Amino acid sequence: MVSAVLIGLTTIFMLGHLYNFFAKKQQKKSYFQSSLFTKLFFSMVALTFGFALIYFLLSMDEPVLRINDETGEAAGQNFLEYLYFSGVTMLSVGYGDLVPVGAARFFSLIQAALGLLLPSAYFVKAFNERDDKEKEGQGNRSDKKSEEEEEEEEEETRKKDRTAQQTDKN
Repeated sequence: MVSAVLIGLTTIFMLGHLYNFFAKKQQKKSYFQSSLFTKLFFSMVALTFGFALIYFLLSMDEPVLRINDETGEAAGQNFLEYLYFSGVTMLSVGYGDLVPVGAARFFSLIQAALGLLLPSAYFVKAFNERDDKEKEGQGNRSDKKSEEEEEEEEEETRKKDRTAQQTDKN
């Protein structure tokens, strides 16, 4: 029962990170987007830890990892082994030394898919923006402000001027 609640909370945490990754569609225009890369990195780390926690919680009920040899012994005696398996799965390394069994097989498939799709989405977005800049002929505009940023600054300046005028009148 406790593991089910914790798995639910962990899933919500991971979905929040995924939402955060895809929510902001406007990024600074540049060939390399450090903000997008940072989001990708922290999303991948959060998902790796989240799935490790799911495997750990699932193991409270039954073994979820087995050693891939003749004995087929249960593996995953501590959280670090689940973190290792999660990292290997997330990065699509798949050494084959540990094999998921039971419900962990489903979660490992989802994790492997996310490990492939998130970086792919990053590169597609980066290349699309690069192509857009080349079409516009504007080159790298990471140091230039967007129209929205300029409008916001102008509005702030107007507000400060009004406040200063009201202070002078008093």
